[in-house]
Amino acid sequence: MVPVTSLLPLLVAARSAAAFAPVLTSPSLTSAAATPVGVRLPLHLALASGGTLTKVPEDDDAVVPFVDAAAGTFVDCYADSVATLDGITYTIGTPCDYAVALGYYDSDGGLVPVDLTDPLMDDVFPVAELIIEEEFGEELSLQRTPQTLTLVGELEEEDEEEDEDGVDGGGELADDEEEVEILLSFEHKGREFDLVRLMDPVLLVGKEDPEGGGEDDFAGPRRILLTPQEADAVMPRLEKVFLENQEGLP
Repeated sequence: MVPVTSLLPLLVAARSAAAFAPVLTSPSLTSAAATPVGVRLPLHLALASGGTLTKVPEDDDAVVPFVDAAAGTFVDCYADSVATLDGITYTIGTPCDYAVALGYYDSDGGLVPVDLTDPLMDDVFPVAELIIEEEFGEELSLQRTPQTLTLVGELEEEDEEEDEDGVDGGGELADDEEEVEILLSFEHKGREFDLVRLMDPVLLVGKEDPEGGGEDDFAGPRRILLTPQEADAVMPRLEKVFLENQEGLP
């Protein structure tokens, strides 16, 4: 196992310019005794937190753009659920493509993520992007999408023999056992970097587009990703909604 240091915490509220934020990661939903990804919860729940949670039907595979209004970029997502707090509707979505991250190793051998707004990302992302392009052509492409990097295409599953031989490896967070899969290792300016796939689902949060679209119109409107200030205010309450929902499971 590869020791990984704080690649993604339980709940990421807005940090410097919302690098990994606002993102809900799998431990909020799929920690030790949590719900498997494929299990759907009751469609509508009124919660003690004062909010409501509506699960999107299993067969709804409409693609919803989650837009970073400030940067003018977006990431395509499938809607997972909708939460309403204080009359404001928030959509929780999962990226349509593979959620990935770039990281480097610290002096203790732990894998440290490169923040999306760190100048280091500006330096190392084009290198990883070029390697993916040279190795896989049009089969895979690395995208600098907001709040999480994404890998577009289809990954081949490595068999156990290849994994044992060290062709590709895996790792996990030391603190919360969040698993990652090493997809690519390379050196740049004397430092080793890994491109890793986040094995647990990554959930992004966006609010309704003020230009139109209702909470049930998943196929049509885009969603606007939260600003750092909005994330500071609403993310703890959204986490509470998920926890209450989880505790209500049989």
